Amino acid sequence: MPSAWRLPPRRAAFVAIAVLWAASLALPAVQIASSGQTYAGLDLLLGGFRAARAHVYAWYANPLFVVAALLGAAGMARAAGVLSAVALLLGLSSFFAADTARAAGMAVPQLDWRVGFYVWLAALAALCTWSWAYVACDRRRRRDEN
Repeated sequence: MPSAWRLPPRRAAFVAIAVLWAASLALPAVQIASSGQTYAGLDLLLGGFRAARAHVYAWYANPLFVVAALLGAAGMARAAGVLSAVALLLGLSSFFAADTARAAGMAVPQLDWRVGFYVWLAALAALCTWSWAYVACDRRRRRDEN
């Protein structure tokens, strides 16, 4: 492989995690149980911001993820760790989204999570884990240098 194509390991990890997130967009993410209609991750990305009217904020994990991945690739692992942790918590709130929307008075059908949803969560968790692991390794390296 030409050396111009090689990324430093830190950046390569953040790129791999971003690719995992992008893959989740192409996969089926949610299925409506009653009709069998399935939505890909991209469908949810393009329209999920509307759920904020029902006090469902899981969609906001996406812009936080993108910013955190960019910060991590730029070497700002601590900032990436904070943002990715918030993104992960928002993503995990998806499990309560239907109940939250119903409590806000919205009619919500039974939803079934599909592989794209779990790949999306895995990307959020991987970014958070990698960011904090990088912070810990950097801290240890600095301590050993002193």
